[in-house]
Amino acid sequence: MSIALTLQTQLVLASLSGLSIGFALGLVGGGAGMLSVPLLLYVVKVDDPHVAIGTTAAAIAATALVNLISYARAGLVRWRTSVVFACAGVGGAFAGSRWSLHVDGGAVMLILAAIVAVVGLLMLAGAQAAQEPALIHAQVAPGRGFATAGAGAAVGGVAGFFGISGGFLSVPALHFIARVPMLEAVATSLLSVVVFGATTAANYAAAGKVSLPLALALVAGGVVGGNAGMRAAKAMAVKGTALKRVFATLLLVIAAYIAYRSIV
Repeated sequence: MSIALTLQTQLVLASLSGLSIGFALGLVGGGAGMLSVPLLLYVVKVDDPHVAIGTTAAAIAATALVNLISYARAGLVRWRTSVVFACAGVGGAFAGSRWSLHVDGGAVMLILAAIVAVVGLLMLAGAQAAQEPALIHAQVAPGRGFATAGAGAAVGGVAGFFGISGGFLSVPALHFIARVPMLEAVATSLLSVVVFGATTAANYAAAGKVSLPLALALVAGGVVGGNAGMRAAKAMAVKGTALKRVFATLLLVIAAYIAYRSIV
């Protein structure tokens, strides 16, 4: 049976949820939306999945901007690659978020769980055998500009549809397609997270599907968690595939939880 919570209680729970969301975003550049939507639905007790998606998108855009500034100060953002990827994804994010508003919320959650699980398994398999690719000095590797743009458009569409950060796809895409080392892929993905999140949030806000108080509470917790996540990411980056394994494991856990709560 659903338990009704007061707005004050929801704001406290949203702030606490923001800590874990910000940590995930700072640590691996993604996973924030996949954490936030279930947390808003099952912990904060938001009734409408579309409100959870729209509120998540707004909070993620703001939190990612703070993390992006921190990574940029550390010199880890590949700006040219980031701009190509993000600009290509704007149209996809807009179209995806418009489409999602007309799809049943429960179906959206099940599709999300399936996609997250597939990406997690692929990332884990890559971490088992792959060594970190050599550092590439070009902002966009020769011949990879169109591939990077295509990946950005696809990731933008998925991010818009699910109201998520898109980092769980952006980071692998930048790592394997644009050949950006893992830690820099995390940093570089954040511009697209900001752009996709803002685009999605604008669409949902126009439909009245964003809770500003909850979004602000998520951001408040997310800023604190993001700083801790960034420090952890830098520490793990020296351990080869450790960051990949953490990223993949997080995705698999989230996928299982979303599927369970959507079915039960």
